[in-house]
Amino acid sequence: MKIMRKIIGILAVLLLCTAFVGAGAAFTYSSNDAVVTPSGALTPGQTVTASMEITVTGKSLDVGDSITFSTPLTNPKWSTDIYRGGVVIVNDYESNKISGFMLESDSNLVLKISLSGTVSSGSKGKEISILSITATDKETNGYASFSTKKQKVYDASNYANDLSALNTAITNLEKRATTYAGYGADISTVNATIKDAKNKYSAAKSAGTGNLVTAYANLEAGEIYAEKGERALAYAGLDCARVSIGKINSIAVTLYDRGWDTEAQYLETKSISLTYTYEILADTYGDGETPSASKMDTFMGDVQKTLNQANEYLEDSKIPKFVKFIPIVIGVIVAVGAVVGIVFLIRRRRANSWDELG
Repeated sequence: MKIMRKIIGILAVLLLCTAFVGAGAAFTYSSNDAVVTPSGALTPGQTVTASMEITVTGKSLDVGDSITFSTPLTNPKWSTDIYRGGVVIVNDYESNKISGFMLESDSNLVLKISLSGTVSSGSKGKEISILSITATDKETNGYASFSTKKQKVYDASNYANDLSALNTAITNLEKRATTYAGYGADISTVNATIKDAKNKYSAAKSAGTGNLVTAYANLEAGEIYAEKGERALAYAGLDCARVSIGKINSIAVTLYDRGWDTEAQYLETKSISLTYTYEILADTYGDGETPSASKMDTFMGDVQKTLNQANEYLEDSKIPKFVKFIPIVIGVIVAVGAVVGIVFLIRRRRANSWDELG
């Protein structure tokens, strides 16, 4: 399954390369060339700027084509400088659409685009891309496009809920980390990210609604730290589980040597099941995703429960099994002796009663 994902990823990259940097591509770009300020959380009414540099491939566009810029910002102001051979041929072009008359060229053209505008109230609660670019290419009946990464626009009316949500995430992460530490996991990295998340939470709380830009910038940073903490905890848990499963397998071998076959077979069966779950969760982590917290917690609890049972078996196996039954045998003997004694006394009493009557 992982191999299929890799193949699909490679095909996707090849398709992108064909669209953007092939012989018929309208323009090429590097994502590092896109700069948005601020780059994180946004709030309605906030001023945002963006800049981008693209290279229009020579002969890729003709007079019937065009490049269009778009943005969800209100009152956008555009400025584009066009360079050919390092020389400016168009300066401070203020339209968001550039026609093919300006772009038709045998050599490459470099476009440096700048934008400024205001986050609209209609963007509240949404994720928006500040700058998008599309170029037509009628000869190949295709197009090239680009959009900056999506940014969340926060709603001031939800500030209290957003703040509470971060606090809950941190609290839950801290509780889970403590539980994993009890299983033997190394949570030092998790604790470090929890500390960072708490600091951002405190900063967001201090900024409050009086400074929403700062408040939400810290909230977003805190959320990122909390997500890093979740991933770090998953790694710590998986590493701990791997060691614990190894201990369970080792104990099973010892139990076989001591003749505790039933208990050893039980541990082997549990180990196979735990290893299967471990591999699924580890693959998820290895693919760059964070395993489900509930699945991780259930898995870790099962591993620890099995290890505890294995240790109990190991401790009990130090004493020969027949020794465990000695108290039972003694109890039976005592009970039988007591019954015999009672019967004897009853019979004797009856015998004495007959003598008295005679």
